[in-house]
Order: sequence, then structure tokens, then C-alpha cells
Amino acid sequence: MRPHPPAFPHRDGTPTTPRPRRTPTVARDSPSRLPRCAQPARCRQCGNRVDRHTTAGPHPVSLHPGELPAALVPMDYQWHLASGVAYPAGDGSRWCRIAHSTLCPTTAEPGPLPDCLSAIRLRLAQRTRRLIDTTGSTTQPSP
Repeated sequence: MRPHPPAFPHRDGTPTTPRPRRTPTVARDSPSRLPRCAQPARCRQCGNRVDRHTTAGPHPVSLHPGELPAALVPMDYQWHLASGVAYPAGDGSRWCRIAHSTLCPTTAEPGPLPDCLSAIRLRLAQRTRRLIDTTGSTTQPSP
């Protein structure tokens, strides 16, 4: 019996690799000793890296992996993490995260964005363009 089903090639003939199952693990440097909740992944539309976090609601949210100073980001776009759970805005910390759907270059811009968010969106668009130019697709294997 095989441990993994056989990998079928992509449409262009390139081989696929099966993604390993991810189980929650405790990070060695975690002060709370809680299981890791952020699952690194790639956006299906643009191919850029995202971190998926659980929320207080029923659906997880994909957040941009970097943190930004909360003073530069409008309250409507801020997300904060507490014990690995993502909450929209309002915890009073100096740093925040941004939902990837706000920054994703393949979606319509949600409205006038501050300069710092527009710059991040531009960098993600450039990276998506490089992915398309080099591989012909935005999909990549997960890290």
C-alpha cells in the first residue's frame, strides 16, 4: 500500500507533488505553548504568500504575512492576533495585520488606500507578474 496517492501531472506536463498533511504543532520558542494556528499558504488567485488564521467566527481569514504600524492603517483594514486567533481591529496595539483580500492585486481595489498599503499592493502585483512570466501560472507548491 502506498503512503500517498500517485501524483498526476499538471496540464502542461510538469509533475505535481502531493502536499503533506499539516498537524498543529507547538513551536519551540512559543511562550504560551499553544499549537501553531497560522498555516502558511499561497493565494489561489495571485500566488503570493498568506497566513491563514482562525477567527472568532466560523470562517478563517487569510492575512498578509507582515505586520504594519497601526497608526498608518485605517481601522477598517486592521486585524490583530491574540493567542493565534485573528480579530478585526480594536485591541489598541501598535502593530496590525492586513487581510490579503485588501491587498490582492487580482481583486478590485476596495477604495482609496493609504500610500503604505498601495505600495504593498504594487509589490504583490509585481511579484504576481514575475510568477506569470517565469512559470506561466500563479500557482506554486506551498512552502
